[in-house]
Amino acid sequence: MLGHFGQEIASEDNSATATTFIDATSAKRDAIPMMRALRSYGGLHFSSACEMLIRDYAEIFPEWVKLAKAACVIPVSSVPVERGFSLQNRIKKEGRVTRLMRIASSRDTLDTIDFNSAVARFTAAKYRRK
Repeated sequence: MLGHFGQEIASEDNSATATTFIDATSAKRDAIPMMRALRSYGGLHFSSACEMLIRDYAEIFPEWVKLAKAACVIPVSSVPVERGFSLQNRIKKEGRVTRLMRIASSRDTLDTIDFNSAVARFTAAKYRRK
């Protein structure tokens, strides 16, 4: 994360650089003291370590607190995306795509159909048993 959030971003015309999210130099300098401080709490899970860092060390390790806050909002699972792909594959497998495309392309036509006239013509047609 240090490499990503600590990089300076050049503007398109290379005239100036945007400010970085963190100061990578001070974050690297504070890495070992920050890890020692968090180890004093015992074996913490990642989310608990982030909470401790944010709550107890905001003034001492401000760059690491910024990274902890960013890490807390990053999704850790791709389950919603995988569910979407599964749904897409089920729709394609069952031949629904062609039907759905036909319905979508016929929407304007469906709005102009006189269904009462169609029902009247159907009921007036001669009944044929096969």
